[in-house]
Amino acid sequence: MDQETLHKALLQPEAFPDARGPVEFRETHASRLYFVDNQVFKVKKPVDFGFLDFTSLDRRRFFCHEEVRLNRRLCPEIYLGVAEIRRNGNRIEVNGPGKVIDYAVVMKQLPEDRLLSSLLTRNDPSLPEKMTTLAHRIAAFHESREVFRSKPGHSHLEVILSNWQENFSQTARFIDRTIPRKAFDFLRSWVDQFLQDRKPLLMQREAEGFVRDGHGDLHCEHICFTESICIYDCIEFNRRFRIADILADLAFLLMDLEFRNRRDLAAILLTVYFGKHGRTQKLEQLLDFYKIYRAWVRGKVESFLSEAPAVGNRTRSEAAARATRYFNLALGYLCRPALIATCGLMGTGKTTIGEALAQSTGGELLRSDVLRKEIAGLSPETKQPVAYGQGIYDPHFSDQTYALLQERALAALAKGRMVIADASFARRRQRETFRQAAEGAEVPFLLLHVTCNRETALARLDLRQSRGKDISDGRRELYDRQEREFESPGAEEVVFRLDTGNPREKNVADILCILLE
Repeated sequence: MDQETLHKALLQPEAFPDARGPVEFRETHASRLYFVDNQVFKVKKPVDFGFLDFTSLDRRRFFCHEEVRLNRRLCPEIYLGVAEIRRNGNRIEVNGPGKVIDYAVVMKQLPEDRLLSSLLTRNDPSLPEKMTTLAHRIAAFHESREVFRSKPGHSHLEVILSNWQENFSQTARFIDRTIPRKAFDFLRSWVDQFLQDRKPLLMQREAEGFVRDGHGDLHCEHICFTESICIYDCIEFNRRFRIADILADLAFLLMDLEFRNRRDLAAILLTVYFGKHGRTQKLEQLLDFYKIYRAWVRGKVESFLSEAPAVGNRTRSEAAARATRYFNLALGYLCRPALIATCGLMGTGKTTIGEALAQSTGGELLRSDVLRKEIAGLSPETKQPVAYGQGIYDPHFSDQTYALLQERALAALAKGRMVIADASFARRRQRETFRQAAEGAEVPFLLLHVTCNRETALARLDLRQSRGKDISDGRRELYDRQEREFESPGAEEVVFRLDTGNPREKNVADILCILLE
């Protein structure tokens, strides 16, 4: 059956039994979804991606039934069954008369405003409480799943190794496009060493029954907070992606929350989940390993989209940036605590780089702009349009600001955190003081000299002023004075220079590679 003919027919309400309204349509790489009234009809495309093969009618029928069977484990009320798509002459109908030409999974529509992804977008205040409920739901599901046992002479470790080998082979062509060569080589070497060192632990996990038939695709867009939590759209097309250590299931959701910059919610979920299962350092090491795996897979998928000819240039560009963000998150999980100090003129993009670094590493971003106003008893949003070097920007007040910045940085480092100190660090003595502080705390120190051309910096300052939302008081009329008095880092200082005229995520990837070295 020609797929475009089928698609056009299913866009018509008369193709569906008792349809009262228009048909809405969405598409994924593997399925077409038709929304009719309060139901969804999901038709699998006849595609073969290697890890997924829907090319024959029999395979689509089988995997439609598998999708219903497996997803009824977590939300039986949503998955209504499998419908037959039949053709009678020129007429195509769902569950109509004639010859079967395809199949569709039939689901109830879920309220999109109650999806976890939607709740995160609007920062719903109930999210912390929902994480507790969700953690109990996932833990109960994992406890109830059947245990997977490898055949004699084999182990689940072979599947893990195979999945990683597939990852590296499929992402190799994106080296220096969405992932730097250094990052690719580092991760491949690290994974090899981890699997070698943790082989006994991984085999012990399987022997103790923690490799189970789970969900396989547990992320924010597959969780809906209906009256009972609905976790849907599990992996049905490939058992090796679904059958895994239960920590691999949990790790996907933790990674997704952290990618969305909600490490606070991930921490709640983790604490409650492990409260039921027992939390150890070894298990947290495994969680990091599986989070790296999940982030790498998402980076790979976005990399594929970044070169897809069927999508527009903007979609490809955005996908490439997301891919690098996912790869950066994978690298960030491996970074040790360190003290990173930005250094540069106003408008060069120090805070933007600092925020991206904090998102990738889970580090604490400390902004001198915030601390300066805290000392003055002002809210961060209170503007102080004083002359250069006056008011809360005079030398004495600046010394107090850097002293508090160092105090807060050392407190965070003592807790094992990565710290990004966001300030101009325009004086050599300020930079040297922080270098010595890092040495005393026995952590690496990295000085980032953030630069861009003058026109770009001034344009950014003008835009920031026009929006009026940034807490910084930097503005065009102060730039030249700061530039004249700025003490640029010399060759004797440990410094990494970056130009924020380059893509942000690429800059972050380069910084992470330096930290890992």
